[in-house]
Amino acid sequence: MPQKPHSGNYKMLGETIPQTSLECYLEPSRAIFSDLLGYKPEQTSLQSLNEEQWKMFCQSIGFNQSSFGIFLPRNQTAVIPLHVKKSELSLFHEYFGHGLYCEQSLQGRRLVSLEKELLEQEKQEFLSRKFTLEDVQKFRRTNLIFKELEELRRKNLGAYELFAVWTEYFLSREFGLRDGFERKYEFLEKENKEVVDSVINFSRQYGDLATFYTQGLARKITTERVKKLLEDIYGLEAVQNSRLILLTGSKKPFSDIDLFASSNYLQSIKNNWLDLVVFNNEDFERRIGLFEIQVTSPIMVGEFVAGNKSYLQQKRNQLQEQPITEQAVQYNLAKAEEQKFLASQFQESSEEGKIGLSYSETYLANALALKEGLRLFTKEELISHSRGEKFIELKGGIIKCNN
Repeated sequence: MPQKPHSGNYKMLGETIPQTSLECYLEPSRAIFSDLLGYKPEQTSLQSLNEEQWKMFCQSIGFNQSSFGIFLPRNQTAVIPLHVKKSELSLFHEYFGHGLYCEQSLQGRRLVSLEKELLEQEKQEFLSRKFTLEDVQKFRRTNLIFKELEELRRKNLGAYELFAVWTEYFLSREFGLRDGFERKYEFLEKENKEVVDSVINFSRQYGDLATFYTQGLARKITTERVKKLLEDIYGLEAVQNSRLILLTGSKKPFSDIDLFASSNYLQSIKNNWLDLVVFNNEDFERRIGLFEIQVTSPIMVGEFVAGNKSYLQQKRNQLQEQPITEQAVQYNLAKAEEQKFLASQFQESSEEGKIGLSYSETYLANALALKEGLRLFTKEELISHSRGEKFIELKGGIIKCNN
């Protein structure tokens, strides 16, 4: 396995991406990631060294010459020795694996940020005087940034390396190099091999996109990418037979992917990156009639992913035209009480307690708005109305108007 990222200063040798055997893998790999994830390495640079250059480089930083390569978070550079067998696997591991992790995961970005902060402090400390490696080590022993960096490395090294190994496997599979990958890692300790195998097996069951997201990579969300994700997880037929799938939420890179579905073929799922709420078709229709905010909000503001677009428009029209019944008012009042009770089972400061109270407030606001004959379809509209703000209806939407 590659060594942990090195933070020392060094003199870089070689040219950036010379004409080498790596070149035929570089741009095709970047294209693969652009298509799959919506991005590719941008801040990461690549240095490929011949045998003599690699030897001198390793001596300058005290690194093991028999290693397959190294990634330097401090300046986000992957250094690859060209004389080793299957140097393209090192490209996959260092440049794409560690590079993408440091660019497109929160922990990787923090690692790079701390490295650069430490570099600036070292420059201030040693710029105007001569110093030895021992001087640098002594400085780091008492430096708070270095201590935080070491703690981050300690906690994150497993995820950092696992992601790079998975990326190496992913690209070696794409280019028909699986035999080389398996030979490289056939001597892994049993425990480490089981961890790698578990990620590979996860990808076989749920797809590559889900595997990258599960390991903390940023989500660049489009309806096409979400549809592919769901097809990988649930199967093409389940998605095609679903009556309606909608994309909701903020769509920020490190927020949950929020989805809503009316389907007899999907199941709800919630983890640290995906939140899919599913109602079967019969229950969905019932909740539409009751102006259930958990249904009306995605229907009115959600972005179509799959299903029947005509049906979506029918439901939007129905919400604007169907009568507001006393049953709908009482239903939302009852849901408000239910959520308030559920929240009371947790400490008020807990996340569960806060979520329950938020739901309770929204249901209550919906009940009061319906009692007034108002059709407000988002949580923001409902809460603003309940707090006394006025709304002006315009063609194409609603705007707030404070007193």
